[in-house]
Amino acid sequence: MKFAPGRLLRRTRAWLPALCLVCRRTVHREYSLCRQCEADLPWLGEACPRCGEQADGAASGPCSRCKLEPPDFDSCFAPLAYRSPVDKLILGYKFSGDFAGGYALSRILARVMTRRWSEGRRPDLLLPVPLHAARLRRRGFNQALEIARTIAAVSEIPLEARALRKSRATPPQTEMSGAGQRSANLRGAFEVADAAPLRRVRHVALVDDVVTTMSTANELSHLLRKAGIAEVEVCCLARAVL
Repeated sequence: MKFAPGRLLRRTRAWLPALCLVCRRTVHREYSLCRQCEADLPWLGEACPRCGEQADGAASGPCSRCKLEPPDFDSCFAPLAYRSPVDKLILGYKFSGDFAGGYALSRILARVMTRRWSEGRRPDLLLPVPLHAARLRRRGFNQALEIARTIAAVSEIPLEARALRKSRATPPQTEMSGAGQRSANLRGAFEVADAAPLRRVRHVALVDDVVTTMSTANELSHLLRKAGIAEVEVCCLARAVL
């Protein structure tokens, strides 16, 4: 059986006591955030419906940047801003194996996305952003896949983890100094590994942890367009403020 941290947490939450990841009080919930600390998270307000970046005022349509240069995906949504304590929870999840933090944020995203999809069009398929095989071996898990598993369990939307592959190892995006470098770093780094699951699929949701410059989402969306996907949306735990 493949290692699935989210599944393990779901099975053990019923009998293990938990402390809130932020205030350290005892939590009697299915994930380790108390209701007050969850309410105090940096929730994103009005945002551009295309790129998901927070708007200065009421967002009546796409932001000026998306009007001038629309991204390759149709929409992007994140419930949270990439600020404290969300940034610390995500970094702890990715680089220190703090699965409790990742699972808590994944449950929040799953709840919000399921509600949004119930009020509009549901995607046919969830596609986690892939990791290169070498990085996957070092890290031991793909955080985007674990997030997507939680969304799939709540929303009952099928998940496909084998359709996309990162075929070229690249330096971490955090080492790139700007959007241009990030985009060039990923150009040609992904491929469709198995086209069969994408046949007769029109609408997919790309799942990731954080969106910053949109380089990863754009590169994968361009690839999916070429594979015949009509609508690509992006959902992630948090949106970085540029």
